Amino acid sequence: MKTKKLLRLLIGALALLLFVGCGNVLEVDNPNNVLEENLNDPAAAAAIANGVLSTGSNGIGYCLAPYTTVTDEGIWIGSRDAWNQLDKGNVGDFNNEFVDAAWPFITEARYTADNAITRLEGFRSANRLNDVKHLARAYLYSAMIRVTIADMFDDFVYSNKQEAKAPISEANMFQVYDEAIAHLNAAYTIATGLTGNSRDIELERRILGMRARAKQSKAIWQKINPRPVPAATLANPYVTEGADDAQAALAIMAANYRWQLGFPGSIGAFNEWAWEVVGRLELNAAPAKDVIDTATDDPRIVAEIAEFKDRNKWGGDRNSGYTVASEREMQLIIAESQMVSNPAGAADILNTWRARNNLAPLAAPFTTATVGPLLQHERFANLFMQGRRLADMYRFGITDSRWSPTSEAVTTPGTFLPITIQERRANPFLTGGR
Repeated sequence: MKTKKLLRLLIGALALLLFVGCGNVLEVDNPNNVLEENLNDPAAAAAIANGVLSTGSNGIGYCLAPYTTVTDEGIWIGSRDAWNQLDKGNVGDFNNEFVDAAWPFITEARYTADNAITRLEGFRSANRLNDVKHLARAYLYSAMIRVTIADMFDDFVYSNKQEAKAPISEANMFQVYDEAIAHLNAAYTIATGLTGNSRDIELERRILGMRARAKQSKAIWQKINPRPVPAATLANPYVTEGADDAQAALAIMAANYRWQLGFPGSIGAFNEWAWEVVGRLELNAAPAKDVIDTATDDPRIVAEIAEFKDRNKWGGDRNSGYTVASEREMQLIIAESQMVSNPAGAADILNTWRARNNLAPLAAPFTTATVGPLLQHERFANLFMQGRRLADMYRFGITDSRWSPTSEAVTTPGTFLPITIQERRANPFLTGGR
């Protein structure tokens, strides 16, 4: 449930961005002392949008740590038992201290996004918004946050400061994807309405890439719900959604394009997954063999881990970047959309792609059954540590050797992170011990 502390965090984050990004708009010595009313100034529009990016980045970074630890991408190598429990596949424990630690950051991010959109839409309605790209960015970042929530949580709550709200419910979490897509539609309408020197191709790339991802993620959600994952999904795990936007995105994306979040500590954004892997050494990223050359670690995963651990590149051990959307993911979405109707077409996309990295191609015959393992591995290798893996493991019937036979990941596949204990204790719509 939102508290006064959360409101202070919101104001502090946005005020700091105003102070750094907008000169002396507020004319204060300590931006953390700024009142919420100051955010009603249209001159704050850029900083308000940046505040959504900052809190969103922070929330994603904190959620990536427990989420990735559950998957076969991450491994516990330290001393804290709560990480060990996640590594064993105990994903549904609402008392887990590290899932609980992530909760305030992702809920703050969702609140900040909605608050920003309300403010910026108010400026636009009053003809006081000088640059509508700030509103488009707020919608985009809100969608990014919502897709993360729907991808990683079984249930969620949209509380408002100290006003508690009822949970969305597990059965209705698909609505979070619908909200994300609606926000992306609004962002795209704004972005494509810009002409001449005002056009922002990078903004369009990000919106289309995120919308392709949101559409596919919703379809995957529908495949693995209700839990446990239906037997029909294991027999036919592939989805077609998102290919239209992926194709449109590819038309304006260069090869190997990536939209990556940065985590500059100067604005209070940190990647908690990076800290546990690079800084504290409590967790580690695990390499994997290639699906065709099974004696060799996949070079793309090896390169991704090396880049992630490069302190010099990122400027610290809590700052490693996170890929939100990429040209690689767009290719994967298109390839998957052809898995059932045209597996040879899917194989052609994947083989062409593997040739970029001097990897052996899949040989004919090309059927859904023969191309399936390649697509599954290519998603693993090219979306590594991007918060997509657990849903893929569930729908493809993949288990982690470290999962306990009694864990939710094994006994109830389709289980994701829960509403945590601090929300359950504070929110009257929830039962603390449930």
